Amino acid sequence: MKKRLLAVLVIALLVFLVIPGIASAKTYHITLLTIGEVGEQAIGGTADAYLEVASGSGRIFLDSFPLTKIDTQISTRYANEVACDYLDMDCSNYDFFYTIRSGSTIVGGPSASASLTVLTIAALKGLDLRDDTVMTGTINSGGSIGPVGGVVEKALAAEKAGFKKVLVPLFFINTGEIRNMSLNLSVNDTANNTNASEAGKDWISKANESQDIIPDIGIINQDEMSLDEANLSIEVIRVGNIDEALGYFTNRQVTHPNGNIIVPEEYTSTMRSIADNLCQRSIGLKSLVKLEEDEANRSEIFMGNINHSFAVEDYYSAASYCFNLGVLLRKADFRGIEEANPSQLKEIATALRLAIDDFDQRLESINLSTLSQLESYIIVKERLLEAGVSLGLCEQNMSSDELAYAVERYYSAVYWSEFFKVNGEPMELDKEYLKQACYKKLSEAEERINYAVLYIPLALQDARESIKQAYAFSIQENYKMCLFKASFAKAESNLLLSTISVSSDQVEELADEKIKAAKKLIFKEQGRGFFPIMGYSYYEYAHSLRQNNEPIVSLIFSEYALELSNIEIYFPKDDFRMPNIDYDLVAFGLSFFLFGIVVGLALSRKGVIRKEPRKPKE
Repeated sequence: MKKRLLAVLVIALLVFLVIPGIASAKTYHITLLTIGEVGEQAIGGTADAYLEVASGSGRIFLDSFPLTKIDTQISTRYANEVACDYLDMDCSNYDFFYTIRSGSTIVGGPSASASLTVLTIAALKGLDLRDDTVMTGTINSGGSIGPVGGVVEKALAAEKAGFKKVLVPLFFINTGEIRNMSLNLSVNDTANNTNASEAGKDWISKANESQDIIPDIGIINQDEMSLDEANLSIEVIRVGNIDEALGYFTNRQVTHPNGNIIVPEEYTSTMRSIADNLCQRSIGLKSLVKLEEDEANRSEIFMGNINHSFAVEDYYSAASYCFNLGVLLRKADFRGIEEANPSQLKEIATALRLAIDDFDQRLESINLSTLSQLESYIIVKERLLEAGVSLGLCEQNMSSDELAYAVERYYSAVYWSEFFKVNGEPMELDKEYLKQACYKKLSEAEERINYAVLYIPLALQDARESIKQAYAFSIQENYKMCLFKASFAKAESNLLLSTISVSSDQVEELADEKIKAAKKLIFKEQGRGFFPIMGYSYYEYAHSLRQNNEPIVSLIFSEYALELSNIEIYFPKDDFRMPNIDYDLVAFGLSFFLFGIVVGLALSRKGVIRKEPRKPKE
């Protein structure tokens, strides 16, 4: 009987020891590729990265030796965010403990961020990673993997360390072209050939101004040999996104719901109506104004784009082209009025101010209860604000061009308000939820700007201005516009981070990758029961610009599409949700519970044995 009791106690002890072990954090590992300098020579190396995930409050800890550079700390946070977005997980209930150990090389730069993203996904999903595969590359918006320097040196280091496969970015750095890439378009040329938004033209302008101060990502040798010239025995595989990388690290085909976006008829009919109204307004003015030769040529380009957009049922692009045509024609119209009767412009400005203020008052009185209504509010409010800014400039110093833009922007806001009629999923959009969404997006945008400023300090004026506006809206407690402006700031930072080292002959391919990523995200959102009006509109326009051979401006709008397609994740749906459970604590308590049951049974059994009557001796 003693042996039986001992066996029961041993089993109980094992239960006690094993269950907390299951509940405790498992450590996941991935090897990083590094690069350092010995004298004037770049030398590749390796480092080990570990991650433990535990229940917590969304904190991220980094322990490294030797000390990492500040950009590595920021890129680790970014990799964590991309991983959580990729998995559609709310990571605010977890704490992340990253550990990096290397030899003499200080781990710095963003080139480990793609590997850290894979490591984070593996830890969150419980995936085993191959120990014969290693990767270098930055992680960018949409899960794309961006170029880094020192690829050959890193591949040689991987080969020397015994790895069988090294994953490198699909896009590579061409140092001879970085500062003279397609960003070197002049703003005037861009404006003449496309209807790029003012934000798009500003971005290109800032990129041109800062092209000479953009530092290299990693250590880049101007005479660096190519991977083909290096005569490597290790298998080198180019990957363009995190899906492809995960496939090689896990030996699993990574699949996502894939298909074509099903555009709701409500969206199509509303967008067609907006395009019709804007086009009738601008085309009706075309025969009434006198244009300069350059303006006439541009108007014909717009007309060609308008006709094509209607033919392929791309109504957002048609509306955009018609708006830009309307601004062009209205400027010519007001120049004529300015010459003949200048006081009439002041009368128009006075009437427009009354109209804007009245419309804005009615807009603010709307009680928002669906995602579609929130997006409609943002779209209309942004146009009203832009109209108000241009009108304000006119009130200080009359300008027929600014007044023309203000008038057309006001009517654009009026026409876009039709989207308030579109039905949508009920959501919790009260002030507190909007406030939380605003501050969460502000935090993300600030983090992205701080990361980008390490490499492109003078090219982030637009993003900084958007952040300033977002904070101003938060002070005014307009958390809806705060969310929108912070999203724009984040998108602008993402755009610069994605493109600063891509050679000109790869810009088109990068634009295609971003458009594909936006399409995948919109399709996923639709599967959740949401159709992102803003995200799809920007996606549609990016696709149109790409077809018109405008990859740079297409990139801008594809980034906007990526950033504005999933704003619903910041709000709870208006339905029942299960409460959060601390499974580690439950498992730990369960171990004591089971231990108590086993011991209790053992003691009970012992008592029963004692009470059994003895058999009489024979």
